[in-house]
Amino acid sequence: MGISEEIKVTMDTTFVPVTEIRGARILTVKGEELGNIKEVMIDSEYGRIAYVVFACDCTLGVNCKFFAIPWGALKANLGDYILKVDKEAFETAEGLDEDAWTLDRNDLAKLYEQYKLHPYW
Repeated sequence: MGISEEIKVTMDTTFVPVTEIRGARILTVKGEELGNIKEVMIDSEYGRIAYVVFACDCTLGVNCKFFAIPWGALKANLGDYILKVDKEAFETAEGLDEDAWTLDRNDLAKLYEQYKLHPYW
């Protein structure tokens, strides 16, 4: 039994490769596009997706604002992810630095609180 070069995932499973999550669109419940997922951040201590980083308000792929979103705040929908917020919520919000996407446990707890989610740890 060898190692497969590519992992095939059937459509009727809840297991999704990170490569399919990266680049996926984040939409509002109204179907408005908020941005695209740039990175999936794994909590190596707990073995879970802690949050995703997404780019918002990009103009031709530049001048993007980056935000962290708890994984539990997103709902999968046909290859896209739905976030229950209004698009305007990110217009004045402070984002992440372009080069610093790693949050510490305290920042992550605040992020979960902001989205009214219980931390998984």
